[in-house]
Amino acid sequence: MQKWSVGVRPKEYETKTVEDVYNTVEEVDTKEYEDPDYFYDELGRVRRTEKRIPRPSIESNILLKRSEMEITPNHLLTLLITKRKICILEAASGDESKSRDAFSVDHIESARLIFHSNMSHAGVPVHPLQFQRFARSQGIDNDCHVVVYDRGQMIWSAYTVWIFKLFGHQKVSLLSGGYLGWKTHQARSGQYKTDQGDAPSKPRQGDFLASWNDSVIITYDDVLLNTEIDNFDVVDAQTKDEFLGTAQGALYGHIKGARNIPVDAVYDWAVGQWKAADHLKGLFNNNALSLRKPVIIYCSTSLRSSMIWWALTRSGYNGKIYFGGWPEWVVRAPDGLKVIGTTVES
Repeated sequence: MQKWSVGVRPKEYETKTVEDVYNTVEEVDTKEYEDPDYFYDELGRVRRTEKRIPRPSIESNILLKRSEMEITPNHLLTLLITKRKICILEAASGDESKSRDAFSVDHIESARLIFHSNMSHAGVPVHPLQFQRFARSQGIDNDCHVVVYDRGQMIWSAYTVWIFKLFGHQKVSLLSGGYLGWKTHQARSGQYKTDQGDAPSKPRQGDFLASWNDSVIITYDDVLLNTEIDNFDVVDAQTKDEFLGTAQGALYGHIKGARNIPVDAVYDWAVGQWKAADHLKGLFNNNALSLRKPVIIYCSTSLRSSMIWWALTRSGYNGKIYFGGWPEWVVRAPDGLKVIGTTVES
């Protein structure tokens, strides 16, 4: 190692100018930017040699969403046996008294009962902080896997899943087959356990932190704007008679330009199962829905909308529920944007 003496100039500096000493830029033989052929050829060469990360295909995204949205009884049992962090909720029907009685007679082990009134008032979602307080009282944490089921109606559990997504929970799934599916497995194996009586009255306090996920909900003003800019397809989840305005008992109809997909088209009530993936794919294609265009879904109370939302999301679509639905639209929207009864849609 060369030693320098204080006050003595190193020999290497004796023959160098100031510019040489302080020049820190290595000079290389490069072309000037005025030569566009060279510049773009070099840019292309760099891009061609870069390692490209393939984008997930639409099919892989669909499979991922499907696995996140639904859980089988066998998979749930595996998670329970391996002591994973699971929060099981039974979604009550519209009759809270009967739901409470049925839950007391028999329910999936460790499940807790959630009522529609815990999530919504007159079709409008409760305030996020109100839902957060309820969820925490049920022992629900941010990092637990929430699994929801009902007694076969499916409409209540689908709405519950949507509410949890709306309020920002990252992992929530619908139990395939619901309570009846679990009981069917229990008949073949005692490992699929159930409990009797009410759930424990005071679970530990959870730490769930609610937020507002605007990727799954939309308001009247946004739906009205969409009639001009057409950023969303619109799906009506009412029955065919309600959609056409021929049903009795209220002023029925639909938003101009909406496609009608009632819940019977996506769910087989006779066997208690969602329609097959290929059937749903054909159904949505026949209604001119594109995976590259988000969808607005509405009905009269958001309950039926949640089933269509679930089917669309499971099939790879991005859907938002217009919770005001037809009751709000028929009152507030301009006459030219609603189709009522015998009104001819242009």
